[in-house]
Amino acid sequence: MKYKHLIFDFDGVLVESNKIRFDGFRLLFADYPHDQVQKLVEYAMSNGGMSRYEKIKYFFEEIRDETISGASVQVLSRQYTELVKQKVIDAEPVKGSLEFLSSNYTNYDFAIISGSDQDELREVCQARNIYQLFSKILGSPEKKEINLSRLLTEEGWEKESCSFIGDSLNDLEAARINNIDFIARESGLVEWGTMDNITIITDLTQLQMHVA
Repeated sequence: MKYKHLIFDFDGVLVESNKIRFDGFRLLFADYPHDQVQKLVEYAMSNGGMSRYEKIKYFFEEIRDETISGASVQVLSRQYTELVKQKVIDAEPVKGSLEFLSSNYTNYDFAIISGSDQDELREVCQARNIYQLFSKILGSPEKKEINLSRLLTEEGWEKESCSFIGDSLNDLEAARINNIDFIARESGLVEWGTMDNITIITDLTQLQMHVA
């Protein structure tokens, strides 16, 4: 096989949950001016894979020009989880994802590296009955490239045997920083076709041909 270890982003790669995440900010900040919230949503769409902690800080510090404490960010993050978690649990899987995972979990080592909150992400994966398929599930507040480095070190995975499947520029950057291959899933966040030397899949029914 071309790879032994496959690392997945979660939202937009395994589950069709990107819109749920963006709409979560609209709900979280429903009492704030619409134009400010729209700027945050546009920022979130352009920075898929960035943690909610950084996005919440951006909303206050850059859009509203206010200071916000770390404790307040934590409170808002927990409120965000309450707004979106069940919706993510119930969201449709990306086409082909469940079939690929269930038929290949003995052929590859799987892991998830996501910008979603780590505790929430693990609970979502347990509720969706896929938790047990992954060697590790790592999320925010740690940055994606750091979690990816940690995964490779702790699991002892050789970089040339790994591929990271993501749908955002943040995912691509994390893969490049860690010198591993990258496969882009077209979820609508990035126009991958305008970029050179990127392997692109529409959904996970096409993944097998690129990793076998």
